[in-house]
Amino acid sequence: MDLKLFLPDSDTENVYHARDERIELKFILTPELKDQVASWAKQYMRPDPHCTATRGDSYEINTLYLDTAAQDIFHKTPPLGNTKYRLRRYAAEQTVWLESKFKQNNLVQKNRSAIPLAQLHCVKHPLSAGDHWPGEWFRNRVFQYDLQPSALVHYQRFARTSCYQDQIIRLTIDSKITGQQTSNWEIPPGCDASPSLLPDEQVLELKFHHTLPPLFKRLLLDIPLISTGFSKYRTALSSEITQTGLRNRADSI
Repeated sequence: MDLKLFLPDSDTENVYHARDERIELKFILTPELKDQVASWAKQYMRPDPHCTATRGDSYEINTLYLDTAAQDIFHKTPPLGNTKYRLRRYAAEQTVWLESKFKQNNLVQKNRSAIPLAQLHCVKHPLSAGDHWPGEWFRNRVFQYDLQPSALVHYQRFARTSCYQDQIIRLTIDSKITGQQTSNWEIPPGCDASPSLLPDEQVLELKFHHTLPPLFKRLLLDIPLISTGFSKYRTALSSEITQTGLRNRADSI
């Protein structure tokens, strides 16, 4: 993935920070429904510029989720509540995106900044006084809440885009979702050995601003879909906790 696709032409120092507010609707897809939705999207929407044809119009995402020692984000304990803090790396790119994501009902508010992968250590180490760093806002939250690595999630994303009322709308389908607990400040380009979080299903997301676009209304009328509150992070942690509990029970027998 080319970082330049994200950056404004005037950003000569490759410093990127963005704030976004949008609505996200999630649906669970069976393999049959996934084929129907993907075929529909290819007919009515444009390919996302970050997708590659060799991977089926998709791209790879690796995400490191942070949480407190008490797992306040997992348990939705105030003041963190519904906010997630994560570090995202696309495939083997040498760029990391620092993100906070607040979600209430279906409304999402996201902050994100781009840093070189080589600066990942700066997230947990303060710089010298007066140094300017685009990820400073994120590092401040790490120190404020004593955030540490909690889970590493990997998946493949099919994505299509279109325009509605001068806004970009997106349809994404996440498949081959794997995840596991971790305590390492590392984001490897893939974690295929991790347990599958949805072995036989995929997650569809419709992303738009303010009002459901007519295009998505058409999709929901054409294809019956099942809404979901599925969370990759919570599922990764829940799966790991369940597996650990089963192993402990087996050891005690």
